[in-house]
Amino acid sequence: MSSKERNILLVGRWHGVTIDQESALRRALFELDPGSQSKLIFVITASDKGGTKRHPLMFKERVEVVTGLALALGHPYEIHGATDTKTTDIDWVKHVEEVVRSQSNTKTVLSPNDTILLSSNDDVLARFKKAGYSSKVHASKGKTPADIISLVTTGKDWRAITSPWCVEVYDRLALGDRIVELFKDVLVNDDGELSNGRDFKIYALGMDASMADKVRDIGPHIRPGRIVDKGCGTGSLLTHLSELFGDSQIIGMDLSSEMRHMSEGLHYHNHNVAIVAGNIIEQRFPQGSLSTVIYSSVMHEIYSYNGYDRDQVRLALANTRKELARGGRLIIRDGIKPDNFEAKTWMRADDETKERFYRFARDFKGKSTAPGIAFEERVIGGVTWFCLSLHDANEFLSKKDYLANWAIECNEEFGVFTKAQWIGELEAAGYRVVQCTSYMNPWILKNRYQNRAWLHTDNDGAPGDEISFPDTTAVIVAEAL
Repeated sequence: MSSKERNILLVGRWHGVTIDQESALRRALFELDPGSQSKLIFVITASDKGGTKRHPLMFKERVEVVTGLALALGHPYEIHGATDTKTTDIDWVKHVEEVVRSQSNTKTVLSPNDTILLSSNDDVLARFKKAGYSSKVHASKGKTPADIISLVTTGKDWRAITSPWCVEVYDRLALGDRIVELFKDVLVNDDGELSNGRDFKIYALGMDASMADKVRDIGPHIRPGRIVDKGCGTGSLLTHLSELFGDSQIIGMDLSSEMRHMSEGLHYHNHNVAIVAGNIIEQRFPQGSLSTVIYSSVMHEIYSYNGYDRDQVRLALANTRKELARGGRLIIRDGIKPDNFEAKTWMRADDETKERFYRFARDFKGKSTAPGIAFEERVIGGVTWFCLSLHDANEFLSKKDYLANWAIECNEEFGVFTKAQWIGELEAAGYRVVQCTSYMNPWILKNRYQNRAWLHTDNDGAPGDEISFPDTTAVIVAEAL
Protein backbone atom coordinates (compact mmCIF):
# COMPACT_ATOMS: atom_id res chain seq x y z
CA MET A 1 0.00 0.00 0.00
CA SER A 2 1.49 3.33 -1.03
CA SER A 3 1.32 6.42 1.17
CA LYS A 4 -0.94 8.04 -1.43
CA GLU A 5 -3.59 5.40 -0.80
CA ARG A 6 -3.29 5.35 2.96
CA ASN A 7 -5.47 6.95 5.61
CA ILE A 8 -3.92 8.14 8.84
CA LEU A 9 -6.47 8.03 11.65
CA LEU A 10 -6.31 10.41 14.62
CA VAL A 11 -8.86 9.80 17.37
CA GLY A 12 -9.36 11.99 20.42
CA ARG A 13 -11.46 14.52 22.30
CA TRP A 14 -9.54 17.46 20.81
CA HIS A 15 -10.11 20.20 23.38
CA GLY A 16 -6.87 21.90 22.41
CA VAL A 17 -3.44 21.29 20.89
CA THR A 18 -0.15 22.14 22.55
CA ILE A 19 3.11 23.07 20.85
CA ASP A 20 4.64 19.82 22.15
CA GLN A 21 1.74 17.79 20.81
CA GLU A 22 1.85 19.42 17.37
CA SER A 23 5.61 18.89 17.12
CA ALA A 24 5.25 15.21 18.00
CA LEU A 25 2.52 14.78 15.38
CA ARG A 26 4.66 16.48 12.73
CA ARG A 27 7.58 14.15 13.43
CA ALA A 28 5.38 11.05 13.34
CA LEU A 29 3.66 12.12 10.13
CA PHE A 30 6.97 12.80 8.43
CA GLU A 31 8.13 9.30 9.28
CA LEU A 32 4.88 7.82 7.96
CA ASP A 33 4.48 10.02 4.88
CA PRO A 34 7.23 12.50 3.98
CA GLY A 35 5.30 13.62 0.88
CA SER A 36 2.18 14.67 2.79
CA GLN A 37 -0.02 12.60 0.47
CA SER A 38 -1.87 10.49 3.04
CA LYS A 39 -5.30 11.70 4.09
CA LEU A 40 -5.74 12.57 7.77
CA ILE A 41 -9.00 11.23 9.23
CA PHE A 42 -9.79 13.08 12.44
CA VAL A 43 -12.44 11.56 14.68
CA ILE A 44 -13.70 13.67 17.58
CA THR A 45 -14.97 11.33 20.28
CA ALA A 46 -17.95 12.07 22.54
CA SER A 47 -19.18 14.56 19.96
CA ASP A 48 -22.55 14.66 21.73
CA LYS A 49 -20.92 15.78 24.97
CA GLY A 50 -19.82 19.29 25.79
CA GLY A 51 -19.92 22.01 28.40
CA THR A 52 -18.78 19.76 31.24
CA LYS A 53 -15.48 19.51 33.09
CA ARG A 54 -14.65 16.31 31.22
CA HIS A 55 -15.68 17.82 27.87
CA PRO A 56 -15.31 21.60 28.29
CA LEU A 57 -15.59 22.46 24.56
CA MET A 58 -18.69 21.89 22.47
CA PHE A 59 -18.39 19.77 19.32
CA LYS A 60 -18.38 22.74 16.90
CA GLU A 61 -15.62 24.36 18.91
CA ARG A 62 -13.54 21.17 18.79
CA VAL A 63 -14.05 21.09 15.03
CA GLU A 64 -12.46 24.55 14.92
CA VAL A 65 -9.48 23.24 16.92
CA VAL A 66 -9.05 20.22 14.65
CA THR A 67 -9.41 22.32 11.50
CA GLY A 68 -6.59 24.57 12.68
CA LEU A 69 -4.39 21.55 13.35
CA ALA A 70 -5.17 19.95 9.97
CA LEU A 71 -4.32 23.13 8.10
CA ALA A 72 -1.08 23.48 10.06
CA LEU A 73 -0.05 19.89 9.25
CA GLY A 74 -0.62 20.39 5.52
CA HIS A 75 -2.27 17.08 4.60
CA PRO A 76 -5.65 16.47 2.98
CA TYR A 77 -8.09 15.80 5.79
CA GLU A 78 -11.58 14.92 6.95
CA ILE A 79 -13.20 15.64 10.32
CA HIS A 80 -15.90 13.42 11.81
CA GLY A 81 -17.72 13.30 15.13
CA ALA A 82 -18.39 10.02 16.98
CA THR A 83 -21.03 10.06 19.69
CA ASP A 84 -20.30 8.52 23.05
CA THR A 85 -21.15 4.82 23.30
CA LYS A 86 -20.72 2.07 25.87
CA THR A 87 -19.48 -0.91 23.86
CA THR A 88 -16.79 -3.57 23.74
CA ASP A 89 -13.42 -2.73 22.21
CA ILE A 90 -14.17 -4.26 18.81
CA ASP A 91 -17.66 -2.76 18.69
CA TRP A 92 -16.23 0.66 19.53
CA VAL A 93 -13.84 0.45 16.58
CA LYS A 94 -16.75 -0.61 14.37
CA HIS A 95 -18.66 2.42 15.67
CA VAL A 96 -15.79 4.70 14.59
CA GLU A 97 -15.60 2.98 11.20
CA GLU A 98 -19.34 3.43 10.64
CA VAL A 99 -19.18 7.10 11.67
CA VAL A 100 -16.50 7.80 9.08
CA ARG A 101 -18.26 5.77 6.39
CA SER A 102 -21.67 7.42 6.87
CA GLN A 103 -20.45 10.97 7.43
CA SER A 104 -18.24 10.81 4.32
CA ASN A 105 -21.14 9.43 2.27
CA THR A 106 -19.17 6.17 1.85
CA LYS A 107 -16.25 8.00 0.17
CA THR A 108 -13.97 6.99 3.06
CA VAL A 109 -14.09 3.45 4.42
CA LEU A 110 -11.60 2.58 7.13
CA SER A 111 -10.05 -0.86 7.31
CA PRO A 112 -6.81 -2.36 8.64
CA ASN A 113 -5.65 -2.70 5.03
CA ASP A 114 -5.63 1.01 4.21
CA THR A 115 -5.52 2.84 7.53
CA ILE A 116 -2.88 3.33 10.19
CA LEU A 117 -3.69 4.73 13.63
CA LEU A 118 -1.60 7.62 14.95
CA SER A 119 -2.08 7.98 18.69
CA SER A 120 -0.40 8.16 22.09
CA ASN A 121 -3.49 6.96 23.98
CA ASP A 122 -2.92 3.44 25.32
CA ASP A 123 -6.64 2.64 25.43
CA VAL A 124 -7.25 3.72 21.83
CA LEU A 125 -4.13 1.87 20.65
CA ALA A 126 -5.24 -1.34 22.40
CA ARG A 127 -8.76 -1.21 20.94
CA PHE A 128 -7.59 -0.74 17.35
CA LYS A 129 -4.91 -3.40 17.77
CA LYS A 130 -7.63 -5.90 18.71
CA ALA A 131 -9.43 -4.95 15.51
CA GLY A 132 -6.32 -5.69 13.43
CA TYR A 133 -5.06 -2.14 12.81
CA SER A 134 -1.40 -1.19 12.77
CA SER A 135 -0.40 1.97 14.59
CA LYS A 136 2.24 4.60 15.02
CA VAL A 137 2.78 5.96 18.51
CA HIS A 138 3.74 9.61 18.60
CA ALA A 139 5.68 10.90 21.58
CA SER A 140 3.40 11.52 24.54
CA LYS A 141 5.90 13.51 26.60
CA GLY A 142 5.45 17.23 27.01
CA LYS A 143 2.41 19.39 27.58
CA THR A 144 -1.06 18.05 26.83
CA PRO A 145 -4.51 19.62 26.25
CA ALA A 146 -5.28 18.94 29.92
CA ASP A 147 -2.43 21.31 30.78
CA ILE A 148 -4.04 24.02 28.64
CA ILE A 149 -7.34 23.66 30.52
CA SER A 150 -5.52 23.64 33.86
CA LEU A 151 -3.58 26.83 33.10
CA VAL A 152 -6.65 28.61 31.70
CA THR A 153 -8.59 27.78 34.83
CA THR A 154 -5.89 28.92 37.23
CA GLY A 155 -5.24 32.18 35.38
CA LYS A 156 -1.70 31.23 34.35
CA ASP A 157 0.06 31.64 31.01
CA TRP A 158 -1.58 28.96 28.87
CA ARG A 159 -0.65 30.64 25.58
CA ALA A 160 3.03 29.80 26.05
CA ILE A 161 2.35 26.07 25.70
CA THR A 162 -0.44 26.26 23.09
CA SER A 163 -0.08 26.16 19.30
CA PRO A 164 -0.58 29.71 17.92
CA TRP A 165 -3.54 28.80 15.71
CA CYS A 166 -5.19 27.13 18.74
CA VAL A 167 -4.68 30.32 20.74
CA GLU A 168 -6.48 32.17 17.94
CA VAL A 169 -9.44 29.74 18.15
CA TYR A 170 -9.67 30.11 21.93
CA ASP A 171 -9.52 33.90 21.73
CA ARG A 172 -11.94 34.21 18.82
CA LEU A 173 -14.57 32.01 20.50
CA ALA A 174 -13.89 33.40 24.01
CA LEU A 175 -13.32 29.85 25.25
CA GLY A 176 -11.06 30.91 28.09
CA ASP A 177 -13.76 32.89 29.86
CA ARG A 178 -16.25 30.05 29.55
CA ILE A 179 -13.79 27.45 30.81
CA VAL A 180 -13.01 29.62 33.84
CA GLU A 181 -16.73 29.86 34.57
CA LEU A 182 -17.14 26.11 34.14
CA PHE A 183 -14.34 25.31 36.57
CA LYS A 184 -14.87 28.14 39.02
CA ASP A 185 -15.86 25.77 41.85
CA VAL A 186 -12.66 23.76 41.57
CA LEU A 187 -10.39 24.04 44.57
CA VAL A 188 -6.84 24.89 43.55
CA ASN A 189 -4.05 23.73 45.81
CA ASP A 190 -0.89 25.62 46.70
CA ASP A 191 0.80 24.41 43.54
CA GLY A 192 -1.98 25.81 41.38
CA GLU A 193 -3.04 22.38 40.10
CA LEU A 194 -6.65 21.49 39.55
CA SER A 195 -7.81 18.94 42.06
CA ASN A 196 -10.18 17.35 39.55
CA GLY A 197 -7.73 17.27 36.66
CA ARG A 198 -4.88 15.42 38.28
CA ASP A 199 -4.33 11.80 37.36
CA PHE A 200 -2.71 10.36 40.50
CA LYS A 201 -2.73 6.85 39.01
CA ILE A 202 -4.03 5.62 42.34
CA TYR A 203 -6.94 3.26 42.17
CA ALA A 204 -9.89 4.07 44.39
CA LEU A 205 -10.20 2.27 47.66
CA GLY A 206 -12.03 -1.06 47.47
CA MET A 207 -15.75 -0.84 47.90
CA ASP A 208 -16.34 -2.16 51.42
CA ALA A 209 -19.72 -3.33 52.65
CA SER A 210 -20.66 0.08 54.06
CA MET A 211 -19.82 1.89 50.82
CA ALA A 212 -21.68 -0.70 48.78
CA ASP A 213 -24.75 0.03 50.90
CA LYS A 214 -24.36 3.77 50.39
CA VAL A 215 -24.07 3.47 46.63
CA ARG A 216 -27.05 1.10 46.53
CA ASP A 217 -29.16 3.46 48.63
CA ILE A 218 -28.15 6.72 46.97
CA GLY A 219 -27.29 5.91 43.35
CA PRO A 220 -30.77 5.12 41.94
CA HIS A 221 -32.16 8.45 43.12
CA ILE A 222 -29.49 10.75 41.65
CA ARG A 223 -30.45 13.19 38.93
CA PRO A 224 -27.44 13.53 36.59
CA GLY A 225 -26.07 16.97 35.85
CA ARG A 226 -24.34 18.85 38.62
CA ILE A 227 -24.09 16.60 41.66
CA VAL A 228 -22.78 17.80 45.03
CA ASP A 229 -21.79 15.54 47.93
CA LYS A 230 -21.96 17.84 50.96
CA GLY A 231 -19.66 16.70 53.72
CA CYS A 232 -17.75 14.43 51.32
CA GLY A 233 -15.17 13.41 53.94
CA THR A 234 -12.46 11.16 52.52
CA GLY A 235 -14.07 11.17 49.04
CA SER A 236 -14.83 7.44 48.85
CA LEU A 237 -18.39 8.02 47.65
CA LEU A 238 -17.11 10.48 45.03
CA THR A 239 -14.99 7.78 43.40
CA HIS A 240 -18.07 5.69 42.71
CA LEU A 241 -20.18 8.65 41.63
CA SER A 242 -17.45 9.58 39.15
CA GLU A 243 -17.65 6.16 37.52
CA LEU A 244 -21.45 5.87 37.61
CA PHE A 245 -22.14 9.40 36.36
CA GLY A 246 -19.26 10.06 33.98
CA ASP A 247 -21.07 12.81 32.07
CA SER A 248 -22.01 14.76 35.19
CA GLN A 249 -20.10 17.42 37.07
CA ILE A 250 -19.47 16.04 40.54
CA ILE A 251 -18.40 18.24 43.42
CA GLY A 252 -17.25 17.16 46.84
CA MET A 253 -17.62 19.79 49.54
CA ASP A 254 -16.14 19.77 53.03
CA LEU A 255 -15.11 22.31 55.62
CA SER A 256 -12.19 20.22 56.86
CA SER A 257 -8.92 20.91 55.02
CA GLU A 258 -7.66 17.47 56.05
CA MET A 259 -10.70 15.77 54.55
CA ARG A 260 -10.41 17.82 51.37
CA HIS A 261 -6.76 16.81 51.08
CA MET A 262 -7.72 13.14 51.40
CA SER A 263 -10.43 13.55 48.77
CA GLU A 264 -8.03 15.25 46.38
CA GLY A 265 -5.62 12.33 46.64
CA LEU A 266 -8.03 9.78 45.18
CA HIS A 267 -8.24 8.61 41.57
CA TYR A 268 -11.49 9.61 39.87
CA HIS A 269 -12.38 7.40 36.93
CA ASN A 270 -13.73 10.15 34.66
CA HIS A 271 -11.75 13.13 36.00
CA ASN A 272 -15.08 14.88 36.55
CA VAL A 273 -14.75 15.55 40.28
CA ALA A 274 -13.95 18.87 41.92
CA ILE A 275 -13.26 19.38 45.63
CA VAL A 276 -14.35 22.65 47.20
CA ALA A 277 -14.25 24.20 50.63
CA GLY A 278 -17.44 25.27 52.31
CA ASN A 279 -19.78 25.11 55.26
CA ILE A 280 -22.51 22.65 54.26
CA ILE A 281 -25.13 24.62 56.17
CA GLU A 282 -24.67 27.73 54.04
CA GLN A 283 -25.60 28.36 50.42
CA ARG A 284 -22.46 27.70 48.41
CA PHE A 285 -23.76 27.42 44.83
CA PRO A 286 -25.87 29.73 42.64
CA GLN A 287 -29.63 29.50 42.86
CA GLY A 288 -31.11 26.70 40.76
CA SER A 289 -27.69 25.43 39.61
CA LEU A 290 -27.64 21.89 41.03
CA SER A 291 -29.37 18.70 39.96
CA THR A 292 -28.64 16.60 43.07
CA VAL A 293 -27.36 17.29 46.58
CA ILE A 294 -26.32 14.40 48.83
CA TYR A 295 -26.03 14.46 52.60
CA SER A 296 -24.54 11.09 53.54
CA SER A 297 -24.16 10.65 57.30
CA VAL A 298 -23.76 14.37 57.91
CA MET A 299 -27.20 15.73 58.82
CA HIS A 300 -26.74 14.44 62.36
CA GLU A 301 -23.39 16.24 62.47
CA ILE A 302 -25.00 19.54 61.47
CA TYR A 303 -27.34 19.06 64.42
CA SER A 304 -24.82 17.71 66.93
CA TYR A 305 -21.97 20.14 66.33
CA ASN A 306 -24.16 23.22 66.41
CA GLY A 307 -25.46 22.92 69.92
CA TYR A 308 -28.04 20.22 69.07
CA ASP A 309 -29.97 22.92 67.26
CA ARG A 310 -32.51 21.62 64.76
CA ASP A 311 -32.82 25.09 63.29
CA GLN A 312 -29.35 24.57 61.77
CA VAL A 313 -30.68 21.48 59.99
CA ARG A 314 -33.63 23.53 58.77
CA LEU A 315 -31.24 26.21 57.51
CA ALA A 316 -29.25 23.62 55.57
CA LEU A 317 -32.46 22.32 53.98
CA ALA A 318 -33.57 25.83 53.04
CA ASN A 319 -30.23 26.78 51.49
CA THR A 320 -30.04 23.52 49.56
CA ARG A 321 -33.53 24.20 48.24
CA LYS A 322 -32.20 27.49 46.81
CA GLU A 323 -29.28 25.72 45.13
CA LEU A 324 -31.38 22.99 43.51
CA ALA A 325 -33.07 23.43 40.17
CA ARG A 326 -36.80 22.75 40.15
CA GLY A 327 -37.18 18.98 40.28
CA GLY A 328 -33.62 18.60 41.57
CA ARG A 329 -33.04 15.90 44.15
CA LEU A 330 -32.06 16.12 47.80
CA ILE A 331 -30.85 12.75 49.12
CA ILE A 332 -30.28 12.17 52.83
CA ARG A 333 -28.80 8.93 54.13
CA ASP A 334 -28.32 8.95 57.88
CA GLY A 335 -29.43 7.56 61.19
CA ILE A 336 -33.08 7.89 62.17
CA LYS A 337 -35.03 8.50 65.36
CA PRO A 338 -37.51 5.65 66.08
CA ASP A 339 -41.15 6.50 65.39
CA ASN A 340 -42.10 5.76 69.00
CA PHE A 341 -38.88 7.24 70.35
CA GLU A 342 -40.37 8.18 73.74
CA ALA A 343 -41.58 4.64 74.45
CA LYS A 344 -40.46 3.24 77.79
CA THR A 345 -38.11 0.39 76.96
CA TRP A 346 -36.31 -2.30 78.94
CA MET A 347 -32.84 -3.40 77.88
CA ARG A 348 -30.60 -6.21 79.07
CA ALA A 349 -27.08 -6.92 77.81
CA ASP A 350 -24.08 -9.20 78.11
CA ASP A 351 -21.43 -8.17 80.63
CA GLU A 352 -19.19 -6.30 78.18
CA THR A 353 -22.09 -4.38 76.65
CA LYS A 354 -23.46 -3.59 80.11
CA GLU A 355 -20.18 -1.93 81.12
CA ARG A 356 -20.20 0.12 77.95
CA PHE A 357 -23.72 1.25 78.73
CA TYR A 358 -22.68 2.72 82.07
CA ARG A 359 -19.98 4.67 80.29
CA PHE A 360 -22.40 5.83 77.57
CA ALA A 361 -25.02 6.92 80.09
CA ARG A 362 -22.43 9.26 81.56
CA ASP A 363 -20.72 10.48 78.36
CA PHE A 364 -23.54 10.89 75.80
CA LYS A 365 -23.77 14.46 74.46
CA GLY A 366 -20.87 15.41 76.66
CA LYS A 367 -20.63 18.91 75.19
CA SER A 368 -24.27 19.74 75.84
CA THR A 369 -25.58 21.63 78.84
CA ALA A 370 -27.10 18.40 80.20
CA PRO A 371 -24.84 15.45 79.27
CA GLY A 372 -25.76 11.82 79.85
CA ILE A 373 -29.13 10.09 79.89
CA ALA A 374 -31.71 9.23 82.51
CA PHE A 375 -32.32 5.55 83.19
CA GLU A 376 -33.50 3.18 85.86
CA GLU A 377 -31.54 0.05 86.79
CA ARG A 378 -33.25 -2.99 88.24
CA VAL A 379 -32.19 -6.57 88.95
CA ILE A 380 -34.93 -9.09 88.23
CA GLY A 381 -34.30 -12.79 88.70
CA GLY A 382 -30.56 -12.20 88.78
CA VAL A 383 -30.64 -10.26 85.49
CA THR A 384 -29.73 -6.56 85.31
CA TRP A 385 -32.25 -4.49 83.37
CA PHE A 386 -32.06 -0.87 82.27
CA CYS A 387 -35.26 1.09 81.76
CA LEU A 388 -34.89 4.04 79.38
CA SER A 389 -36.47 5.63 76.32
CA LEU A 390 -36.31 3.77 73.01
CA HIS A 391 -34.46 6.78 71.56
CA ASP A 392 -31.71 6.59 74.17
CA ALA A 393 -31.45 2.82 73.76
CA ASN A 394 -31.08 3.30 70.02
CA GLU A 395 -28.38 5.95 70.46
CA PHE A 396 -26.43 3.62 72.75
CA LEU A 397 -26.66 0.63 70.44
CA SER A 398 -25.50 2.71 67.47
CA LYS A 399 -22.36 3.87 69.31
CA LYS A 400 -21.32 1.11 71.68
CA ASP A 401 -18.70 -0.40 69.35
CA TYR A 402 -16.88 2.82 68.36
CA LEU A 403 -14.33 2.54 71.15
CA ALA A 404 -11.44 4.17 69.29
CA ASN A 405 -13.43 7.38 68.72
CA TRP A 406 -15.66 7.09 71.74
CA ALA A 407 -15.66 10.75 72.75
CA ILE A 408 -16.50 11.90 69.22
CA GLU A 409 -19.20 9.32 68.61
CA CYS A 410 -20.85 9.88 71.97
CA ASN A 411 -21.05 13.60 71.27
CA GLU A 412 -23.17 12.92 68.18
CA GLU A 413 -26.89 12.25 68.29
CA PHE A 414 -27.84 10.19 65.24
CA GLY A 415 -31.61 10.46 65.52
CA VAL A 416 -32.39 14.05 64.54
CA PHE A 417 -35.98 13.45 63.39
CA THR A 418 -38.38 10.57 62.97
CA LYS A 419 -39.48 9.71 59.43
CA ALA A 420 -42.76 11.57 59.93
CA GLN A 421 -40.88 14.60 61.26
CA TRP A 422 -38.49 14.54 58.29
CA ILE A 423 -41.44 14.58 55.90
CA GLY A 424 -42.94 17.56 57.71
CA GLU A 425 -39.67 19.48 57.76
CA LEU A 426 -38.99 18.87 54.07
CA GLU A 427 -42.48 19.84 52.97
CA ALA A 428 -42.23 23.02 55.04
CA ALA A 429 -38.92 23.83 53.33
CA GLY A 430 -40.40 23.58 49.81
CA TYR A 431 -39.78 19.97 48.86
CA ARG A 432 -41.93 17.11 47.65
CA VAL A 433 -40.94 13.92 49.45
CA VAL A 434 -40.34 11.07 47.00
CA GLN A 435 -39.18 8.45 49.50
CA CYS A 436 -38.74 8.28 53.24
CA THR A 437 -37.82 4.77 54.36
CA SER A 438 -35.59 3.13 56.92
CA TYR A 439 -34.11 -0.30 57.47
CA MET A 440 -31.96 -2.35 59.79
CA ASN A 441 -28.46 -2.88 58.46
CA PRO A 442 -28.17 -6.70 58.44
CA TRP A 443 -24.42 -6.69 59.08
CA ILE A 444 -24.82 -4.49 62.15
CA LEU A 445 -27.71 -6.63 63.38
CA LYS A 446 -25.68 -9.82 63.11
CA ASN A 447 -22.30 -8.57 64.26
CA ARG A 448 -23.10 -5.89 66.82
CA TYR A 449 -26.62 -6.27 68.18
CA GLN A 450 -27.71 -9.90 68.26
CA ASN A 451 -26.67 -11.88 71.35
CA ARG A 452 -25.21 -8.73 72.90
CA ALA A 453 -28.30 -6.76 73.86
CA TRP A 454 -32.04 -7.38 74.02
CA LEU A 455 -34.91 -4.90 74.02
CA HIS A 456 -38.32 -5.42 75.61
CA THR A 457 -41.55 -3.47 75.94
CA ASP A 458 -42.74 -2.07 79.24
CA ASN A 459 -45.46 -4.13 80.93
CA ASP A 460 -46.81 -2.12 83.84
CA GLY A 461 -43.37 -1.16 85.11
CA ALA A 462 -41.64 -4.44 84.29
CA PRO A 463 -40.01 -5.99 81.21
CA GLY A 464 -42.59 -7.22 78.71
CA ASP A 465 -42.26 -8.88 75.31
CA GLU A 466 -38.99 -8.79 73.38
CA ILE A 467 -39.06 -6.34 70.46
CA SER A 468 -37.00 -5.80 67.34
CA PHE A 469 -34.13 -3.37 67.32
CA PRO A 470 -34.87 0.06 65.81
CA ASP A 471 -33.78 0.69 62.22
CA THR A 472 -30.22 1.88 61.76
CA THR A 473 -30.47 3.71 58.44
CA ALA A 474 -32.86 6.11 56.72
CA VAL A 475 -32.92 6.93 53.02
CA ILE A 476 -34.83 10.13 52.31
CA VAL A 477 -35.33 11.53 48.82
CA ALA A 478 -37.06 14.81 48.06
CA GLU A 479 -37.51 17.03 45.03
CA ALA A 480 -37.34 20.81 44.99
CA LEU A 481 -40.68 22.37 44.10
